[in-house]
Amino acid sequence: MSASLKHEQGFSLPEALLSIVLLVMVVGALAGYQKSLAVGAAGLQQYRQLWRYACEQTLMQSDALPEGWRQTRVQTSRQSCVSITVTIATPTGRQGQMSRLHCPRIHQD
Repeated sequence: MSASLKHEQGFSLPEALLSIVLLVMVVGALAGYQKSLAVGAAGLQQYRQLWRYACEQTLMQSDALPEGWRQTRVQTSRQSCVSITVTIATPTGRQGQMSRLHCPRIHQD
């Protein structure tokens, strides 16, 4: 062996331990960040779904909601128009309310 290879020792124990601690801290921080992103994405998806269902439920005829979702629907009439107000609640408790006014089209010739 050459003289230069005999004197190389590699990393010391404190250096190796410090690098492992830093690696664990970085991986832990990235895992926490990924979890918060996933929770935020799921909340945004449910928020969009809430308004999609609310919009569908304000139609004159609407389909039933999926299991776990709740709705309160109030329908009133004035003159020839129908007002529909819907309050939707998600399975986790988030709520949204939407109103829509339906009036017949008047054909003028």
